[in-house]
Amino acid sequence: MPFLPNRFVISPLAPVLLLLGLLSACGRPPADDVASSASQKLPFDRQPHSTGISPSQSLIPSTTKLSEGTTIPIRLQSALSSASSHAGDSFNATIDEPVLVDGQALVARGTPAIGRVLEAKASASSLGNSLGSSFEPGYLRIVLVSLNVGGKTVMIETSSIFAKGGSREDRNSANGAASGARQKSKDKDKDKDKDKDKEIVIGVDRRLNFRLAQTVDLE
Repeated sequence: MPFLPNRFVISPLAPVLLLLGLLSACGRPPADDVASSASQKLPFDRQPHSTGISPSQSLIPSTTKLSEGTTIPIRLQSALSSASSHAGDSFNATIDEPVLVDGQALVARGTPAIGRVLEAKASASSLGNSLGSSFEPGYLRIVLVSLNVGGKTVMIETSSIFAKGGSREDRNSANGAASGARQKSKDKDKDKDKDKDKEIVIGVDRRLNFRLAQTVDLE
């Protein structure tokens, strides 16, 4: 019988070895997938809270809050007077310049604002000494109560502004008549001006500055 070389004996095993090699290659995960999986499980990455907010977001300053002490500059759209105002009355105003936080305008100029009269008292005459009667000047105390930001009413608490009329000086009625008509006219005009001073009037377009008494979230 003729002798058969070894290569004819092992050649039937070649397909089996090739198949095993292919199966082994398919079962090995790609290098990119392994790297991606590792990057998603970094030790310093925490899972979000149940509210859906990432723990790292607590380190980012809020851009929707105005802190306590923030100045709110307004311009009156309606006049106020101690002679006609009453506690509980409201008045209209607009923001006179943008309110900025970290360079971002959270409240734009022209934003509508509402204020309220906390106290109001008209001037009143009181019994004076032997020189005659005197006047107690009128006064007002006002605050801001809300802003209309983006069509949404945001309630706020601010410092109050107190304004008081000037006191009328007591005049001695026993001083006698003035020496001439010109002097009488001057005295009359002077008295009229002093009477006006006894009431406090804050006119339309008057600029006022309030300060927030507590932090407010505009959202």
